[in-house]
Amino acid sequence: MSVQTNTHIETQRQAIQNGQQTLPVLRPCRLGDGILSITQAEQERFRQVARYFSEPLHFFIPASGSGSRMFAFLYDYLQYPDAENTKQAERFFSRLQDFALFRQLPQDIQKAYLAGELTLSAFIEVLMGTEGLNFGALPKGLISFHIHEPFVLNAFQEHLSQVQTLAQGPLHFHFTIQEDFHQAFEKCVTELAALTGHNYQVTYSSQDINTNAFVFDQHQELVLDANGNPLRRPAGHGTLLQNLETIQSPYVLVKNIDNIQHFSQRQPSNANWEFLLGLQIEVRNALRQFVLSEDLTGFKLWNQTFGLLDPTQLDKLTLNEWKALLNRPLRICGMVRNDGQPGGGPFFVEMNGAASKQIVEKAQLNGHPEASKLMLQSAYFNPVLMVLSPCDLTDKPLPLQQFADPNAYFVVEKNQGGERVYFVEQPGLWNGAMANWNTLFVEVPSAVFSPVKSALDLLDISHQANKGA
Repeated sequence: MSVQTNTHIETQRQAIQNGQQTLPVLRPCRLGDGILSITQAEQERFRQVARYFSEPLHFFIPASGSGSRMFAFLYDYLQYPDAENTKQAERFFSRLQDFALFRQLPQDIQKAYLAGELTLSAFIEVLMGTEGLNFGALPKGLISFHIHEPFVLNAFQEHLSQVQTLAQGPLHFHFTIQEDFHQAFEKCVTELAALTGHNYQVTYSSQDINTNAFVFDQHQELVLDANGNPLRRPAGHGTLLQNLETIQSPYVLVKNIDNIQHFSQRQPSNANWEFLLGLQIEVRNALRQFVLSEDLTGFKLWNQTFGLLDPTQLDKLTLNEWKALLNRPLRICGMVRNDGQPGGGPFFVEMNGAASKQIVEKAQLNGHPEASKLMLQSAYFNPVLMVLSPCDLTDKPLPLQQFADPNAYFVVEKNQGGERVYFVEQPGLWNGAMANWNTLFVEVPSAVFSPVKSALDLLDISHQANKGA
């Protein structure tokens, strides 16, 4: 192995020995204290800014995740049936015609179902089995989500179609995918273009396999595969930071692949995209003017309203330090209230003697003396819409790795052949990977957040045709 590889191994071994780092969390971000609430009149003003935006607009959508988790309740029903997964499986089967995927079943299977001659277990085999549709092996982006009579669209196609009227300039889409499915995604673009008459500008990238984590046993020794080579596993969404870095655009819109509504209900999402984009444009213009005029006093006054930086920090900075702070990458994050979704949320964290706004996962509070209190007080969820500016105020792309916190990693414990194994996930894309970005958290309505974690989520109103039109 190379010297560089050995260095990576030792760094990750040391991280596992040190264990999960507990972040010095100060308090949760709440409305008026870390979370901005923008009036409807101001939102509309920002939308007008976005509507006149004529430069290229880029979308960055992580789409490599497997769709198998959507159907976990079906696997559980077959292997370890209990009251809960049986209820879920039976509900799925009884509502089968309401799912877009029903249209993809072979005609004889559809007829057998409608005639009441198809058993639940036989249907699951057709849907998930390698001799059938093999949905368990597909990425989530290629699974049919929505019915558009007489067609169906998958999540990937719905992302392309939803935002076509968002701005005046050209739209570019970048999806991070599993390379094995590249041709399948390309085929979906061709089919959608034939259906709509639009020309979609789509590029792809995959997670760099060199970022894969090494796997260690409980004695911190390398786990080897059948060929005697070190076993490696994907090291989480944080590895996509270098994929994001290649876009080199001052305005990048980020959204998860499974957070997409039916086309007939796209308006709330598009309206908030416009609002957040216009806000990002306005904020960058304001910061640019403060830097060009070296107007620290004006920035302090502006900062009282927006709370971009800890005000106690500003009086301690030299002119060059202050300018450097404002020239960091900037993210505008649309935040919804947490209605019980599993995941992290926005908190103030002490960094370099200042209170910094961060996205913190529950695991990063392990060991914190007030962990339970902090989680109970937290009222908001991870970002559901993000407008990023990974550039300085002159639109020069920044080296994003320099703004990550390498110590904000996650130690993952898994079962491997009956043994406990461990590996390190890099800082999450909107957690530690963006730890040193300038950040604004902005409240957005829950209508823009309709993730599909389970196939049963597709029965929600946001995924049904014309219910919100």
